[in-house]
Amino acid sequence: MQTKLQKAKTHLTLKHPYFGMLASRLKDEPKEDIRSFASNGVRFLYNPAFMALCSEEEIIFILTNCVMHHILAHQQRRLSRIGSLWQLATDYAINNMLFKNGFFIPKGANFNSEFKDMYAEEIYEILKAEHFNSVENAFEENEQSKEENSEFANLQNIDDTLDPDTESQWYYAASLAQEVAQKKSMLPSDMHRLAKKLHGNEIDWKFELYNAINRHMRNNYAFMPPNKKHLSRGFVLPSLTSDTLSLCVAIDTSGSIDEALLGAFIEEFKTIMQNFPSVKIELLIADAMVHAHYTFVGGEKLDFALKGGGGTDYRPVFEYIEANLAMSTMLLYFTDGAGRFSKYPPSFEVLWALSRKAKVPFGRPLVIFKE
Repeated sequence: MQTKLQKAKTHLTLKHPYFGMLASRLKDEPKEDIRSFASNGVRFLYNPAFMALCSEEEIIFILTNCVMHHILAHQQRRLSRIGSLWQLATDYAINNMLFKNGFFIPKGANFNSEFKDMYAEEIYEILKAEHFNSVENAFEENEQSKEENSEFANLQNIDDTLDPDTESQWYYAASLAQEVAQKKSMLPSDMHRLAKKLHGNEIDWKFELYNAINRHMRNNYAFMPPNKKHLSRGFVLPSLTSDTLSLCVAIDTSGSIDEALLGAFIEEFKTIMQNFPSVKIELLIADAMVHAHYTFVGGEKLDFALKGGGGTDYRPVFEYIEANLAMSTMLLYFTDGAGRFSKYPPSFEVLWALSRKAKVPFGRPLVIFKE
């Protein structure tokens, strides 16, 4: 079995060096008391009887799927989402990516071409809506049927979330694998889902935004209740007590923002609310002054008025946040980047959701609309 696994990794490395290098990091270990296989970012545990029935193509698929869950930090991104639905959403996202790169997708694996080019967060919201609507019973029966008929229906069995050291090691390994694949001109397609930059200066703004929101939510720690994982060792470590992040969103309603662009800003704001329902959003409407402040929590109806039409001055928004929303951890500013900026950067992270390329004195610019 070890020879069979090594052969699969070798063939994977030759055909897809990016995935092969990463799959080679996992230490194979037979374990008869598990049904199929599991991975915790360090070890790849497998049931010898199950793996003996798998073809080389199926083994390559299993290894690559496991690797991608770790690279994309799917366990860390789960947060308060329903585990079974999040698992399904992440598999759909990964397997669509693998299919696009020419991988064999085993019969019964979680694959649906309708989710092509979608992020796990987006897929999850669709699945959750189906789960809690009138089709809930049919959905559950379908999941049970898939579980009975195919071992591939629930691929990724994770022991626990990656610890910070292991997570950083995967991030570093992915960077090295990307360099090797680029030199061989064998970089996978859809690389914007695997790395922060697609090519050149083109940035996948959704990846950056989702990454930033997930990171801040994961960093929202407190000591009560403590993390139970380490209590038996005599350590009292913090646990994630709340998955609610206070995110500020400012929408530029100045005269330079036409109706079509303003409408696009609103749609992107709605997308954030849909994909991160546990995020509390403080919405500011502003041009050269703050015209309105609204607070929304996931699931609430978006009802607000747009005021403005004057010049663009970003300073009032930052002053308003410092004075009234001091606990905010991040600001997402929808604008065209043409206005007066604050002299000094604020204490919180700033993402500029720009309609065109523009220079900003601080924060991270994300061009979300093409000129």
